[in-house]
Amino acid sequence: MAVPDQIPERVTSATLWALLAAFLTQSAAAFGFIGFTLLAPGLADETGLDERDFGLAFSFIFLGTSIASPFCGAMMRRLGSVTAMMLCLIGMGLSAMITLAGTWSAVMFAAFAYGVFYGPYGPANVTMVSAKTPRRRVGLFMAIRQSGVSLAGMTAGYLLPAAMLTVGWQAGVYTMVIVVAVAALATVLFAPVFRIRPDDRPAPSGRPFGLRRMAERFMLPPHLRLLGWTAIAFAVSHTSLFTFTYIYLLEGVGLGPVEAGVFFAIVQLTAIAGLPLAGFFSDMIDSPETTLAILAVGASCAIGGALTLTPETPVWIMYAIAILAGLSGNSWSPIFMTAVSLRAPAGQVGEMNGRAYAFASLGWMTAPPLIWGLIELSGDYTVPFGVVIAGNLIGGSFLLAQVRKARLRPSDVAS
Repeated sequence: MAVPDQIPERVTSATLWALLAAFLTQSAAAFGFIGFTLLAPGLADETGLDERDFGLAFSFIFLGTSIASPFCGAMMRRLGSVTAMMLCLIGMGLSAMITLAGTWSAVMFAAFAYGVFYGPYGPANVTMVSAKTPRRRVGLFMAIRQSGVSLAGMTAGYLLPAAMLTVGWQAGVYTMVIVVAVAALATVLFAPVFRIRPDDRPAPSGRPFGLRRMAERFMLPPHLRLLGWTAIAFAVSHTSLFTFTYIYLLEGVGLGPVEAGVFFAIVQLTAIAGLPLAGFFSDMIDSPETTLAILAVGASCAIGGALTLTPETPVWIMYAIAILAGLSGNSWSPIFMTAVSLRAPAGQVGEMNGRAYAFASLGWMTAPPLIWGLIELSGDYTVPFGVVIAGNLIGGSFLLAQVRKARLRPSDVAS
């Protein structure tokens, strides 16, 4: 099981500074793409379109990340980690500015461009943390870093709507740009914290611009492929719990905006605690794959529990389901990246993180049209949520089978 040779044996001040830097800059980048969703009401008023039309920005963002994230390793090798992350943040800010055109097509293009720059940035940020964290603490530190996304969601939820109501939806765009610009400036000012030794092994071989080389950028080695495919199912589940469950409570259950909003807030708040708990548990049992399988079962139970809700359901049951959703639904991502970082071939950690993130992005990208399509075909939420539950359980069972096989035949696991 290969890890970068610069990983320290114990937590040092450099580890803590890297974690803080990754947490804050990842929060800034996430603030930007969350902002696209919160702009929907203002843009709907501006254009006369439905808010749901602008909700498709989420899919366009992750279309961009799925295309661009496999190039993370190449960027870090050629530009260095500091320059690569700084340029990505600048690109995110410039992309958000396109939204000021105020049309549906401009917003979707801005979302796609934002995703193109966010794609390499996320894996580079992950690689920085894994490169400076002791192996026995990688899961915990990855999860703490990822909790910055939930923090960004809470901050954006409080800040952007108020700013847009007071000044206009354009204020939301400028806020997004300022936040990522500050993160880019911080990356330059504190460059030593963000600097890591790049991967020493170039990834794809063959013709510089051949189709085979391009295809290889999106391929994972055999021992990581199952992780990649299951990440698609987990990302769809994540989107279900953090977006469509809220809408289901309004449309399917008949709850009011206040009750549904409280449910959503509990999910978000619990996720902040659930992330480090999942990371700590993964480190304790030394098996991120087993942790992913457990989280998949928890997310499935939360989605199944949501399907049983009615307006007469006791509040404590509703809150218990929200807590389970928060603990399981969002915690899988850092555990997944932990598994990839620890299982990646020596010298290719950044490369594999980028490729793996592309698989997760496919799930985030396809979830909205997939779930909405199934709702339209079936007429309710039972079928789409059932598909999500099945994907979780199948992915989790395959991961457990792989863990058992690896324990019986350790030589099969790449080192």
